[in-house]
Amino acid sequence: MDEDVNTWSKDASDTSALNNLMRYLHTLKGGANMIAATHIGLIAHNLESIYERIINNQIVVSPALIQIIRLVQDDIADRIQTIREEGVDYAAPESIAILADIVSLSQGKSVETTTAVQPSMQQEQTAQVETDAEAEAEMQPAEEVLADDVSVELEDAPAAVFEPITETVAPETTVESEDEQLLSIVEETFREEAEEILDSADQRLKHWFEQRSDRSILLQLQRAAHSLKGGARMAEIEPVAQIAYQLESTFEQFAVHQFNSNVYDALLQTTLAWLRDAIFKADYSNYESLKSSLAAMQFVDVSAQLPERLTHTDLLSPSRSYEFVQGDGTEPPAMSGEWSETATLDNSNEMIRISADLVEKMIDLSGENSINRSRIEMELGQLGGTLNEMELAIKRLADQLRRMEGELESQIIAKHGSENSRYADFDPLEMDQYSSLNQLSKSLAESASDLVDFKSTLAEKIRDAEGLLLQQSRIQAEIQESLMRTRLVPFSRLLPRLQRIVRQTSSTLNRPTELVVHNTEGELDRTILERLVTPFEHMLRNAVDHGIEDPAQRAAANKPEVGKIELNISRQGTDVVVTFVDDGKGIDDAKIKQKALSLGLIKADQDLDKNETLQLIFHPGFTTAQAVTQISGRGVGLDVVQSEIKALGGHVSVDSSLGQGTTFSIRVPTTVAVSDALMVKVGDQQFAVPLAQIDRIVRIAPSTLETYFNSNEDLFQIDNQSYKLRYLSEFVGNQPLPRLNHVGHSLPVLLIKGSTGQTIALLVDQLIGSRGQIVVKPIGQQFSSIGAIAGATILGDGQVCLILDGQNIARQILATQRTKQASDQRDTQRRDARRLIMIVDDSVTVRKVTSRLLERQGYDIVTAKDGIDAMEQLENVKPDLMLLDIEMPRMDGFEVTNLVRHHDIHSNLPIIMITSRTGEKHRERAFSLGVTHYMGKPFQEAELLANIEQLLAASRG
Repeated sequence: MDEDVNTWSKDASDTSALNNLMRYLHTLKGGANMIAATHIGLIAHNLESIYERIINNQIVVSPALIQIIRLVQDDIADRIQTIREEGVDYAAPESIAILADIVSLSQGKSVETTTAVQPSMQQEQTAQVETDAEAEAEMQPAEEVLADDVSVELEDAPAAVFEPITETVAPETTVESEDEQLLSIVEETFREEAEEILDSADQRLKHWFEQRSDRSILLQLQRAAHSLKGGARMAEIEPVAQIAYQLESTFEQFAVHQFNSNVYDALLQTTLAWLRDAIFKADYSNYESLKSSLAAMQFVDVSAQLPERLTHTDLLSPSRSYEFVQGDGTEPPAMSGEWSETATLDNSNEMIRISADLVEKMIDLSGENSINRSRIEMELGQLGGTLNEMELAIKRLADQLRRMEGELESQIIAKHGSENSRYADFDPLEMDQYSSLNQLSKSLAESASDLVDFKSTLAEKIRDAEGLLLQQSRIQAEIQESLMRTRLVPFSRLLPRLQRIVRQTSSTLNRPTELVVHNTEGELDRTILERLVTPFEHMLRNAVDHGIEDPAQRAAANKPEVGKIELNISRQGTDVVVTFVDDGKGIDDAKIKQKALSLGLIKADQDLDKNETLQLIFHPGFTTAQAVTQISGRGVGLDVVQSEIKALGGHVSVDSSLGQGTTFSIRVPTTVAVSDALMVKVGDQQFAVPLAQIDRIVRIAPSTLETYFNSNEDLFQIDNQSYKLRYLSEFVGNQPLPRLNHVGHSLPVLLIKGSTGQTIALLVDQLIGSRGQIVVKPIGQQFSSIGAIAGATILGDGQVCLILDGQNIARQILATQRTKQASDQRDTQRRDARRLIMIVDDSVTVRKVTSRLLERQGYDIVTAKDGIDAMEQLENVKPDLMLLDIEMPRMDGFEVTNLVRHHDIHSNLPIIMITSRTGEKHRERAFSLGVTHYMGKPFQEAELLANIEQLLAASRG
């Protein structure tokens, strides 16, 4: 209805909007009468009649009429809300009377004043404070009274028309004890709504300060105050309702009189701050003074714009001219709001409120669904591999059947003439003769053909299933992304609060400071954003208190009178980086060291670089303030900042230039439920690295890497660029140097860009492949201190895989020197290097038992199931010793020994042959091919270990 009234008020000739209004009111009237809400039904009936007369040109439209219609519609909306909440339909004699008067005036009839109006008019000045806030809300916008014989001043019209309603509108009700729970729910809902309204109002007020000619901003502010007023009344917080009403009236008068002065800016900001404290802290101090200040605000005299009184001769008399008395065309704004074209909202994009826990549960379920899909994909892949093996088996079967048929044919020809036959006079080539064996052979051939058809059908079904899984994967990714967006809120919603902190702190300390914010378009998880509020507030207070100088000091330093704090938000990879930069006096390193020395945090002879010195300010209780104030001085603020950021898995860094300013950088990871990752392997452990953190991947020869790690150099050259290179196992396995003496192929190096823009190089043993849409699971508070780990995921085969935090690893690499620990550990590691042994045996049991035995002794193991597998692995690894069986499929032990002894790299590899063939003939053959030692099965563990140690010692020496 509000939309149609707005449409009609802009174009009075638009009868389609009036027809819509009539239909709405007719439906409302019927529904009201059905539930016995007769008063709403009467109002709707009378208003419907007015619309009908307007369509029939029996009433002339003017701003005064439109304003009264808006008031009546607001009255209807409030009555419907009252019925919804309290189930009460209260009387409305004045609303019905004024609508009836409009109809009577349009018919040329006289209107008599009701007795209820006059007393209220006389008491208006003395009873204004006691007047019900709801009545005031509906009264205030009305500037005209439709009366004939009663002289009513324009400013008294609202009370004269509507004040009697208040006696009926606000019947006192006793809140029963069983309603307390309902009231608490209403209060909680109101606070949640009020936070959004106040944040929005803060920002819109700031926009209005910058663009005072934009009337749509005032209408939005008026609507925000109206919503606060209604919510406060529902929650029975009367002081908030009164102040919100005064604020609403103020914004309304600004719009009416086009009031563009800045004399009340501070009062408006104070009012919003008071409302926030009253709602969330129940702090109602200075209520009366604030209310008086708002009520005492002066505007342009309304009588200069509107006539003093309106009579029926000026209004709706069809027998005379169909025109109202003309003012200057000023139309009071509607409480429901008139939006400019640029501020029009898309009503089709409706919003709903849902529980955050429900969203979390939906995201978790979506993640579990993604894991199950990955497992199905893996199972299908294995099934496809099984089908390929089945195809090979069918081919072998078909080949064997052909050979068998050939043998049968040969036997038939060979037996021709030796046995009596019905066709003895026919040659076997002239007449096929079938025995039972021939028939079985033919049946087997048909069965083999059927197997081929079955395999083709299964392969087709697998392709169809893979296609459906691909489609399901895309839908799943879209669902996951949509669910994640429901948790994201714009960073800009924090800005009003942060700007208020700067305003209040700078006002308290008398240090004029402005907050300049850049790149606020980004979004962040709501939970993380709420937890960042406290650290950000501490940072801003510290910037004003400890950073920005007094006006006299800034003047002496030739700095602008107004200090500046710049807040910049950016995204790097999967992290959000927030920097606070002030142009204050900076941090004095000498004072920090002196204070740290007095607190016993450092020793007098301890040498600290600048970064280590600045990190001391985050220590609990550390402060350089001379006195404790309400703002700072206890050394708690930065400790809270660091604790909160670390709890979020983030990092805080600081940089400062004395006399120029300080920069604090906060990095926090964004919440990612699903991520694309690269799977890597270090030793026997598998890890996932988010693809968003990887710049590129290069491969380096092991000899080049060995030269670097054996040197004291800290930088490694890749494509004529210098990088800090580290081995991943240094951060996840406590092994800073890789084992390169067993590697015969180039190794992958990941290039990761750090938070400062520098790129580091990270060496891994093997790339397994990329995985799309892995589900990121939090690792919990217990593991949050492990900086290299960002989370975990469950792979398709059910294994748990840790997800690395590339940004954190890059910070650690950039902050330390490799040469400090490499030279100390290199010699020890060479002496204690684990030796690699290859076990080649077709028996799974032998491979497992031998592997466990040698692993307990500190050896690294690589296994091969036959000779072909062993030779393939020897292209990638360089073992120190080989345990070899003789009898294996595809390639036996003798052939493997012969190939190894003629290999360029492995020709000197010690080989212990372990076999059940203990005869002299097999032993001599083995030694002739180059086997180093020969043992029989089952072997004695002590003997095997002794032989291994002896051969390794000989090869080492």
